[in-house]
Amino acid sequence: MRAVLDTLAMGVAVVDPAGLLVACNRWEAVRLGQSEGDLVGRDYFRDLVPALAGEGVDERFRDEMARGGAEFGMDIQLTGPPSERHLHFSFRSLGPGRLWGLVLVEDRSELIRERDQRERAERLASVGEMAAGVAHQVNSPLASIKSFAQLLARDAASREQRDALELIINESTRVAGIVDHLLTYARQQGAGGREMVDLSEVVERVLSARQDALDTADIQVRCDFDAALSPVMGESGALQQVVLNLIVNAEQALINKPDERRLIIRTRESTEGVILSVIDNGPGIPREMLPTIFERFRSDRQDGTGLGLAISAAIVRDHSGQIWAESETGRGTAVFVRLPRATGAVSHAPAREEPVPAEDQPVRVLRVLIADDEPALRLAISLFLKRRGHSVTQASDAHEAYQFASEQPFDVALVDARMPGDGLVLIERLEALPGLNGRTALMSGDIGRARTRQGVATGRPYLTKPFDMDEMVELIEKLGR
Repeated sequence: MRAVLDTLAMGVAVVDPAGLLVACNRWEAVRLGQSEGDLVGRDYFRDLVPALAGEGVDERFRDEMARGGAEFGMDIQLTGPPSERHLHFSFRSLGPGRLWGLVLVEDRSELIRERDQRERAERLASVGEMAAGVAHQVNSPLASIKSFAQLLARDAASREQRDALELIINESTRVAGIVDHLLTYARQQGAGGREMVDLSEVVERVLSARQDALDTADIQVRCDFDAALSPVMGESGALQQVVLNLIVNAEQALINKPDERRLIIRTRESTEGVILSVIDNGPGIPREMLPTIFERFRSDRQDGTGLGLAISAAIVRDHSGQIWAESETGRGTAVFVRLPRATGAVSHAPAREEPVPAEDQPVRVLRVLIADDEPALRLAISLFLKRRGHSVTQASDAHEAYQFASEQPFDVALVDARMPGDGLVLIERLEALPGLNGRTALMSGDIGRARTRQGVATGRPYLTKPFDMDEMVELIEKLGR
């Protein structure tokens, strides 16, 4: 019987009516961290599992045993090392004759984690859909505002008018960035494919982009990279966002420091994966705030998002990693990200082809079909293309666009992904027409949705609203060559 009990993947303990341990199987001895010989004779409730005594389980067990037998269960969450565990204890009595207590201990940590992940995924799915709708409703009119501002800036009569219009363009871009941050937070993942990623290379790319800002802030940066660092499996763009958020967060912590400002970025191997450390000598974070900094919508960043650390934590969790911070007021802060090493082969997502700069004049006059349910944006796109000498036909929904394409030839089609009749379905139908095969492009205020269904996942070119009109013209003329 002992040999049988030792094979079980759960704890089994026998206690007397007073709660003293009589015997236990190997699983329970390992869980308690001692040999069975050291455990026998000790109070199971008060000594070995004090969390049970704290819940009054010991008194209930003894009372029920005194009345003739116990039969009840209890869920306990243990937070001690090596990690948080969720255990279910079942208490039974053994007879006949003198009663003994049987304790069955089941570790339900993995089940609870899976349940929480499933519930979280369901919540995020609904939030993601709502966020996608918000992105479309905001980015589409924002694209119109930015487009007309760009159009007017070209014909501005004075420097003051151009400056005012440039301000509108820049603020439109900033609002679009905030919407993108919200989408990233809602989905808690990037939209690209998973691949082998070198964290040290990711840091170098981000630092290259932030070098001017760091120099302006007089921040001394020291990189300490592990030369033999293992790759991690992840979305390069999403991990780059994590590194950027952590560096910008450190910048803002250092910006008002009167004396030397130091930032250390380190990558290291560990027994549990690859660790990225971002360490600053700023003012630090109060101890009572540390447990919640990744959950709150708090950030010292100046871009208006207030989501930097929360987004970073969401992306890290989506990559099966952990993120935490250590800080001491007046002595700085260290943020750590631990990610599992990549294992096995990886299939790389198709790379988006870089746009080729447009020539000063179009190769030829193009017949362009624009399909979008926003009349202002259709008008702005048409005005830009007509300035280049192109012929433009506008369609307000998928049915009208396909009818136009069936009745007359077009050289290029630019289709909104989220429009009445479904732009993603429309673009597949247009691609089946001889003249438009390989000459279509998507535009969307939520390109992530287009990615998940098809579109850019197949390498199709795309524009993210609100886009730059010169970029749009460049893409149209490239497709029409």
